Parts: sequence; structure tokens; C-alpha cells
Amino acid sequence: LFFISYFSFSTTNYIYRERMKDFIKEIRDGTNKEKIIITQNGNELYFKNGKIDNNFFNVTNGTTQESLYYGDVLRFNVPTSKGLKNELLELTVPIRKKGKPVFIINYGKGKKKREFLKKEDLKTKFVSELLPSFNADKLYETIEDYNDEDIYSLNEVKNFLCLLNPEKFSSIDGYYQTLKNTNYDLLLIEVSYNNVFFTKEQIEELKIKHNGGKRLVIAYLSIGEAENYRFYWKKKWNKKKPNWIVKENENWEGNCIVKYWSPEWKSIIKEYQKKLDEIGVDGYLLDTVDTYQYFEENYKKILE
Repeated sequence: LFFISYFSFSTTNYIYRERMKDFIKEIRDGTNKEKIIITQNGNELYFKNGKIDNNFFNVTNGTTQESLYYGDVLRFNVPTSKGLKNELLELTVPIRKKGKPVFIINYGKGKKKREFLKKEDLKTKFVSELLPSFNADKLYETIEDYNDEDIYSLNEVKNFLCLLNPEKFSSIDGYYQTLKNTNYDLLLIEVSYNNVFFTKEQIEELKIKHNGGKRLVIAYLSIGEAENYRFYWKKKWNKKKPNWIVKENENWEGNCIVKYWSPEWKSIIKEYQKKLDEIGVDGYLLDTVDTYQYFEENYKKILE
């Protein structure tokens, strides 16, 4: 997460968000039209010159915003500051009003907080959840009750599971069985365990809620950072990183900021995308799209 002041950049460094938009368009063009693409944070991407950027808006099917209400600047269970919340609402409310689903990932606990989120969602038409850990590594109670309705599109989703770190599970089978026995409308999940991916058959079974209703399965895919625990990471990079890997993210060990416009990195992501398509997920949750913020802040120091 890069929590920085929005709307404060000179036009000279907007090139980095345009490069991210182009990258997401390439990912869209690299798969079939039915594939769902959800962006994680970085909601400035949907704007240009203060207005919705229609050329980019239709590239994705939905977006998320972390810590809109709780979890400000990696402080668990702490209400997000009014200033930051208002800045994030300035981005997310117009996106939702224009018809794009917006999923809010908060970090905290307690019945009162869930009740507050339920009331806010009535006003904004967002779909919010309250995660019990920044690690997104466990199941949780939803804001809206479960249902047995068939879910075919993001606009029908009433609740969701965001589970991106399955290390606490004993095995890939244990992880799979746990997911299979849930009734969330939407699974935003890591679809591998120790670099072993779910099979196509397992993904198909996960598309059915425990109560029999159909749901959507969206795979996590980080496109602005390289992760040193992924199948694509080469051991030699531990000694000397390629020039498109900039530095480790100070907040997340093992996650390295990349020059996401580099051909080498794009090739890695397209290979990853192909793997996800082969196992039949409904789409991708594109994380770290807000990496452009790092480059906008540091563009004077960065050698192109």
C-alpha cells in the first residue's frame, strides 16, 4: 500500500499511471472478453484531468479500495483518517455511480464496525467487508448475510471473501476444502499453495457455493511487484536483481517494486496469466496497480 497525498502531482510524471493503464489493457487483450478484471486500489487510474477516463473505465469490471473506513496506514482496527477517507471517496463514489462495482476491504473487528459498514454501503452502494487480519489469511463473518442465489456478474455480489495468504492451512487440499465449504458470493483468492495451483476441476467446484448457488472465483495476481516466493523468481536474483526490479517494498517482505513497463516483467505476467486461464478462473484481482504512485513520488531519482 502506498498511502500518499492524491491529486498533488505535476503533469510531468503522469506517464507512470498511463503506463499502468496500458499494462492493464494488455492483460485485458491477452484473454477472452468474458474474463473479469478487478483492480486493487489505485483508483486514480479511472480518471484523467479530473474526469472519468472513458477509454480506461471499460477495460475492467470492478475495483477495490483497501482501508476506506478501517485500517488506515497499516494500523489494524483504527478508523481511517477523515482526510484520507474523503480523498478515497472522491475517487470511488464517481466510479460506483458510473456503474462499476466497488469492493471495500477494511481491517478490524467487532459487531459495531460491521453495522457501521452495512449502513455506509446503503448510501454508497459499495460492498464492504471487515477482515480480521492484514494478512488476509482466514475466513470471516460477512457484512451481508449469505444467500443461495446464482451469481453471474460482479453487480450481483452481496458479500465476498478476500483470502490471499493460505500459508496457515496444512496443505493445498485443506485450503481447497475450507473454501469449498463456504457460501461467499465472490472468492478473491490466492489459487496456489507453495506454487502448486488448484486444478481446473477444483476451480470448477469452487464456483459452486456450499449451499448450491453459483459464485465467481477470482485469482490474485500482483502486477506492480515481483514476489520472491513465486514460481517465476530466479535464485540468481537473490544475489543480483535484474535492472527492472527497483527495491523491496518496506511494508511487505519479499515483495519487490518493479518497472512494470519493462518487457521482461510483462512477459512474466503474461505467462502467469496463461496459467490462471488454463485452470479456468473467472478472472483476476490485479494487485499493486498503485505502484505507479511510487514512481510518481520518486521520478526525479529514477533512471529510465
